[in-house]
Amino acid sequence: MVQKTIDLACIGSACVDVIMAVSDVFRFEMIDAHSPDTVKKYTAIEYSSKLNVSSVKFAPGGSAANVASNLGNLGLKTAYIGKIGDDTMGRMTRDDLAKAGVDLTSCILTKQDATAVSVVLLTPLGKDRSILAYKGANNLLQPSEIKDDWLQTVRNLQWTSLTSQSAIETIDKCIIAVKKGGGKVFACPSISIIKNSHDAAVKLIKKSDMLVLNKEELIELTSIKNLLHAMQDALELGPKIVACTDGGTGSYITDGKTLISAGVYPVEVADTTGAGDAFASGLIYGNLNGMDLEQMVKFGSAIAAFECMVTGVREGIPHAVATIKDFISKNLLKLEKSTFTGI
Repeated sequence: MVQKTIDLACIGSACVDVIMAVSDVFRFEMIDAHSPDTVKKYTAIEYSSKLNVSSVKFAPGGSAANVASNLGNLGLKTAYIGKIGDDTMGRMTRDDLAKAGVDLTSCILTKQDATAVSVVLLTPLGKDRSILAYKGANNLLQPSEIKDDWLQTVRNLQWTSLTSQSAIETIDKCIIAVKKGGGKVFACPSISIIKNSHDAAVKLIKKSDMLVLNKEELIELTSIKNLLHAMQDALELGPKIVACTDGGTGSYITDGKTLISAGVYPVEVADTTGAGDAFASGLIYGNLNGMDLEQMVKFGSAIAAFECMVTGVREGIPHAVATIKDFISKNLLKLEKSTFTGI
C-alpha cells in the first residue's frame, strides 16, 4: 500500500495579486432590475481618464495556493496542484509556496500562457475590494498531467475554481482518487465556476464532504435568496457541512442539525483580500483535527482576522497554531448556536 504522505492537496488557482490603492474613483448604487430588493454597489472610473495609484504591491495569491500555503505554515503537509506560466510571476508563485513547505510535484509549468494575474483595487470607499482576474495558465491543466501514483500519496483534497473543461476534468480525477483512498474532499468554488460552469460545479460539490463559499456564491449556486434555505438546498447536494461567509457581518456553518451564526473578531481591517481563503483554511484545519462546528468557526474566523489586519495575501497568517489559539482565548467572537431547521 502506498503511504499517504500529503495531508491535503489543493487544486485550483495560483496567481500573483497586483494590489493597487486608488482614490480617484466613484461609487454608485443601483437596484437590480430582476430583483428589486437587491441593491448593487459599483466602483466607477471616469472614461478616458488616467488615475494615479498611491501604492502598488505584488503578492502571490490564488485560492488553492492560499490554502496550501496557509496550512503548510501551520504544520500540515500540503501540496499544490495546478498550472502556472514559466515566467517571472510563475517563479514568484513557486518560491512563495516552497517557503511554506508546499509540495510542488504537481505544479506544472508551461510556456503556452502566462501565470494568472489578479488586479486588486483598494479604494477609500470601504475596506472591501474589486478584483480583475485573468486565469491564464491555470485553465490549461490536463488530467494526464497529474500522475496516478502521486495521487495515491494524497490523504485529503481541497478544490477551488477552474473553468475550462480540461481543468474541471482534472479536479474530478483528483476527487475520485482521494475518495477511493478514503479521504475527505473540501469544496471552495468561486463565483467563476458557479456562473460559467454551473452544472459541473454541482457535480463536483455532490462528491464533496464540506462546502465553503460566500453569500453571493451560495445564492448563485442555489438560486435561493434566503440564506438558511439556500444552505439547506446546498446540504441536499451531498456535503455533510456547509459554511457561508457574509462579508463583515460574519459567517454561518451547519451540519444539518446544528447552526452556528458567528460575527467577526473586532480588529483593525487593512485589506480583506484572501480573508475567505483564510476562513476556509481554518475550517479545513479544524475538521481534519476533530474540532466541532463552534471550534471550527472560531479557528477560521481568527485566521481571517489575522489576514485582514495586513495588506496583501498570506502575510498576516500566523505560522503557529498556538498563536491562533492564544488569539481566540483573548478575543470575543459573538456566536449563536441553534437547531438548524432549514426550510
